[in-house]
Amino acid sequence: MNNKELVDQVSTSLIKKSGKLESRKSWLAMRNYLQQLSDEQLKSILKDSA
Repeated sequence: MNNKELVDQVSTSLIKKSGKLESRKSWLAMRNYLQQLSDEQLKSILKDSA
């Protein structure tokens, strides 16, 4: 799984877990942050959010 796919999965998981998305601006900020993380960090977040 590449970094973009991991970012997509993590952001989807976090949004589902919180049950809402505050705004497009906050979504973009979250995506920008996630894109800066390594694959291992993203996998860890995905594991913790499951």
